[in-house]
Amino acid sequence: MFDSTPIENMFLLEHLPTAPEAYLRVYLYARMLALHPELGGDAVDTARALRLDEDAVYAAFKYWEQQGLARRLTDRPPTYELLPVRGGDYAASNPMEANYYAYRDFNASLQALFGAKLIESHEYRVANDWLNVLGYDQDAVLRIVQYGIDKSRSKNPSPAGVFKRMDKLATVWADRGCRTAEDVARAIAEDEGVYGAACAVLKRFALRRQPTLDELDCVKRWMDEWRYSEEQIVSACEETTKTRAPSFAYLDAVLKSRLNDRGGAWRELSEILRELDPYQAQPTQDQLERYTRLKGAGFDAATVKLAAVQCHRKKRTRFEDLEWMLDRWAALGLYTRDAAEAYIQDMSHKAERVRGILDRCGLDRRPTMDDLRLYERWRDAYDEDLIDYAAECAAGMKQPMTYVDKLLKQWSDIGVKSVEAARAEHALWRGSKGGEAAKPAAPNPALDYEQRKYTDEDFGDDFFIDLDKYGEEGEKA
Repeated sequence: MFDSTPIENMFLLEHLPTAPEAYLRVYLYARMLALHPELGGDAVDTARALRLDEDAVYAAFKYWEQQGLARRLTDRPPTYELLPVRGGDYAASNPMEANYYAYRDFNASLQALFGAKLIESHEYRVANDWLNVLGYDQDAVLRIVQYGIDKSRSKNPSPAGVFKRMDKLATVWADRGCRTAEDVARAIAEDEGVYGAACAVLKRFALRRQPTLDELDCVKRWMDEWRYSEEQIVSACEETTKTRAPSFAYLDAVLKSRLNDRGGAWRELSEILRELDPYQAQPTQDQLERYTRLKGAGFDAATVKLAAVQCHRKKRTRFEDLEWMLDRWAALGLYTRDAAEAYIQDMSHKAERVRGILDRCGLDRRPTMDDLRLYERWRDAYDEDLIDYAAECAAGMKQPMTYVDKLLKQWSDIGVKSVEAARAEHALWRGSKGGEAAKPAAPNPALDYEQRKYTDEDFGDDFFIDLDKYGEEGEKA
């Protein structure tokens, strides 16, 4: 315990900045075990000591094998020996590994892009093909892989998926003559529309040349971050006539000024979109114009933001869903946040109450708008306990909610207002139906009615916080 384990400065400088944390723990512990094998050295002991699972330990040794600091000795079970940090003569004496060690720093940079997800040998061979067959330089390959990671829909993309997608694109770009990182950046910009917009600006400036990498970065910022279209960028070039030497820097200042002019609404809409969908929080010009129309209709920003929160809760994350909800709120006169919150709270209480009634009826489903409308009518006319008892009586019926409605109306017609009176009336009816001793009773009119056939249209277009039915009938905002 009081001994020391020496670690080379080269390891600290070259591997410490990029190696995943768990892999560093395994390596440092293995270095100590190399000096003190009496502490035990198998994967089980190592995993227990470091509070990892065995798979994580094996993944760590596989990583250090790729980094040239470990060598596998056996496969079943996997065992490894540590190699000198400087590599020793191992790479030179193993021609199959010489190619890997020739690109060790490059491979380490590739691995660093994926963090703890290990790049397999197949992916390294694909990257080496891009270098040796397609003619890219190392920085270009790293730029291609980074672009593949950025464009992935996954938050933590796998190396296999990225290399598979980018292999075809790398071939296409190589056919266009791409070799350097700047070539790749220009190809990316061209594919994303940035290159065309930059060329259009240069044409307005009467400059006959290709856009530089810095100019492409400017246009990418205007389009991606500031959400300007190519037409809007080209139109802003008119402002550059105020200077003798129009430039991208001057145009950048013009567009930034316009952004600040619309900044209030743009910032409001950014926050709203962040509530609607955290991964699409940059407003487009079209969305900004539609948001302006919503404010012109009488909605304040807080109300629109609350509607976005409600949409997100129901996994409705399109701007059209937000407009659909606000259209319903407008029909109810809910233009302020206080009014909308009161409505949501009221509908939530009603929905929870109706869920209890449905449960008493023996129904396992969500409340519909018809259910809510029925309850609103009952609540105004009958005691809550009487409603609950009627729901219990309706259990087992084909249309329980309709039965409850008819039963409550019948009780009201004969003056039944309490649960006790309703229970006596219901027991009397059951006795007459079952042939038990009871005073004669007139046929119960609550049972003599035509059953209503429900269709999708019966659920209506009215809105409350449950949006699950929206979209099923093709309704769009």
